[in-house]
Amino acid sequence: MNAHPLPAALLALLTAAALRAADAPGWTYVPQSPEGKPYFHPLAIPGTADVFTSFRPPDHNWHLGLWFSWKYINGCNFWEPDTNGVTRIVSQTTTPGAPHALTSQTTLAYLAKGVEAVRETRAVSAATRPDGSYTITWDSTFTAVGADAVFSCTPSKKGKDGNWATGGYAGLMLRFADSPGFTYTFTNDAGLRDVKTCGEKSATMTVIATAAASGAQAKITVADHPDNPRYPTPWFARHSTAAHNGRGYYLVGPSMIFHEPLTLKAGASARFRYTVTVERL
Repeated sequence: MNAHPLPAALLALLTAAALRAADAPGWTYVPQSPEGKPYFHPLAIPGTADVFTSFRPPDHNWHLGLWFSWKYINGCNFWEPDTNGVTRIVSQTTTPGAPHALTSQTTLAYLAKGVEAVRETRAVSAATRPDGSYTITWDSTFTAVGADAVFSCTPSKKGKDGNWATGGYAGLMLRFADSPGFTYTFTNDAGLRDVKTCGEKSATMTVIATAAASGAQAKITVADHPDNPRYPTPWFARHSTAAHNGRGYYLVGPSMIFHEPLTLKAGASARFRYTVTVERL
């Protein structure tokens, strides 16, 4: 089905109906947000109603569960709502599969001060295994249109404790539900945990999410593809139980521009691929 002409709310309902397994929410793909950014929400621990993604939390209303966003392109802000940086879906075809699968082919335009600076072709798929575990694959190719494109982010800085405390965020991000409903452990390939994974390079990030009420646990693995530029990628990670008046702040994702900008020459392309696997423990 062609997703572009249909209202996002209707698409969300159609998709969610196709993606439930054993009457549990599983995963849901929403082809378009008002900001022009497709996203996954809710994502749940397989076989349960325990949703571990956060959608438009009060501290960051533009966080959309699992989604992709650049911070700056040519100095224009594409992360927070900003008329200087606009993400626009040019075309999208979303195809449900059986059993409990979906593929989406999307073309997006990134407009910096009204002029297209970057064109993206994106292929996203999601598939559910018989045990309820599921895998999301994300494949994006970005091409500089007309002139060089510079991708950058808020400069990363360390706090007094020596951990990365500000900046460094861009790319595929996963915002987790607040405390006390869930607790989380982040671990990278070097065995570093939680906030200490921030800014460090790793091929994967593993998150153990535990639902407080039910005790259900999920292992969530986000993997950087070996052919991605700057592999293994630095990671952005916020892991705080005290932030936002005790609601906590849990956000993680591969951030290829954490330490330095990325420049694409006019007409040049860069491809980034990731997988997100969710397994019940």
